[in-house]
Amino acid sequence: MTCATPDRELLRQLSDIPEVALSGFSVREGLAGTGVTVMKGRNYFGSWRAVDKQLVWVPANLTEPGHIVETVDLAVRHTLLLILKSIQTQGSTPPRALAS
Repeated sequence: MTCATPDRELLRQLSDIPEVALSGFSVREGLAGTGVTVMKGRNYFGSWRAVDKQLVWVPANLTEPGHIVETVDLAVRHTLLLILKSIQTQGSTPPRALAS
């Protein structure tokens, strides 16, 4: 029996969390067949890449910092925090700005 690579395990775990899709996000295998691509609707949000035994987060907005973690669990946690932060940012538009 072969052991899942960290990026495959990350994809499986994020896919198993219904709140990811319910919040308008999706996860899929990276275009090169490795890594995990995170989408926000139809827009690229960022991706995880396995480098040796670490997972490296590269956000879509390259002015934001990347993130390196040692475990799949920490990558899941970081991804969920980024999703929550994105949802919070969307909902924090002042009412006057919406009326314009």
